[in-house]
Amino acid sequence: MGNSLNKPNCVSAILIKLMRIHNFYIENPIGDAENITVSDVDLRHQLIDVFRLNVGSQIMLLDNTGYQFLSEIISYTKRDLTLGIVSKTKNEWLPRVEARLFQSIIKKDKFEWVLEKGTELGVSHFVPILAARSEKKKINLERAEKIIKEASEQSGRGTMPTIVAAATLDNALSDCGANFFVFDKSGEKLSSDDLSSDSPVSLFIGPEGGWSESEIALFRKSGAKIRTLGELTLRSETAAISALALILL
Repeated sequence: MGNSLNKPNCVSAILIKLMRIHNFYIENPIGDAENITVSDVDLRHQLIDVFRLNVGSQIMLLDNTGYQFLSEIISYTKRDLTLGIVSKTKNEWLPRVEARLFQSIIKKDKFEWVLEKGTELGVSHFVPILAARSEKKKINLERAEKIIKEASEQSGRGTMPTIVAAATLDNALSDCGANFFVFDKSGEKLSSDDLSSDSPVSLFIGPEGGWSESEIALFRKSGAKIRTLGELTLRSETAAISALALILL
């Protein structure tokens, strides 16, 4: 009776706060625009037909510039959407260090899982490696980019990691920088000193059968820090995510 709290309005406010704002990447930079029209049939289908959003619904747009844009659907047609920019803020999500993952090509579903989880953990750049014992010799780059985009949206990253075409080990070593780790059973245990640096780091993960003796010799000649993740034999995809979690988190 004496309570001035408007219960319906209070419940509505709570529900609005609990509603998840979905993230979506678009190709063109937004800049300081107040309204934008997005001519992307797939995005229109996803928003209107899959998520059942409508005029007035809000989403978070990401344009790969490090900013995020709270946006509201103003109108839509069969082919495009017009959105109003409600606010522009700097996306504050950053990994602890810049990490590049040189992942040997493994079975398709496992490799794609590494792309997805590596993106969520904070990898900045993926380089598929044609290792001596790789069972597969190529990847679908277009599909890989789609997986990276969706994982970036899921995790709310302000910028997406990049991926390049598969490289030979020789080419990869010429572009990995000075601070790089190779994970192999023959290596030393990963130490706290390895994890203390905040400089960019490159991680090399072998294929299902591990690195060959000649590849390990090449790594040693190149000055790699060869490390082991423990006594257990890990699958390639497990080793990749374990190493990333230790380095990034």
